[in-house]
Amino acid sequence: MYRAVVGAAGLAGAVVGAAGCSVGEGAPEGWKVMRGGSVALAHPKVWEELRPSEGSADAGAQASAVLRGAGGRQVGEITVRPGGATRRGVRPRPLTIDGRPATEVGYVERVADGSRNRAVEIATTDSRGRPVLVRVTGPDVDGWPTELRKIINSIDVS
Repeated sequence: MYRAVVGAAGLAGAVVGAAGCSVGEGAPEGWKVMRGGSVALAHPKVWEELRPSEGSADAGAQASAVLRGAGGRQVGEITVRPGGATRRGVRPRPLTIDGRPATEVGYVERVADGSRNRAVEIATTDSRGRPVLVRVTGPDVDGWPTELRKIINSIDVS
């Protein structure tokens, strides 16, 4: 697990490693813990966890959860999947999760309805050296970068 300090640019921040933390360490009281493969992370209760076969946008996901907005429209997603690389064309930031090297990329993307989503992808390896990727997206609105960072801070990889 790691800790990040969010800077004025929202997702850009200085990252400091911290080994030996438990799942949810960076998350508020009452959040749910989601597990997928060797990864566990915490998220707010309003996120709806899906079984991998329930149609995550990310084929091959070991775990996923979605955040729904007005009319049930999906406005955010968390996916945990084996392997995978972070988005190309975005400068990765090195960090450490549970004593292992990892990379983080953060970016803003346009979605089908023309709105914008903030996204963060974390790539690392588990204790057996297998690559894992965690991707978290959500609406580009006030308050979301803070919640996004709390989800990312809660990641634990075994």
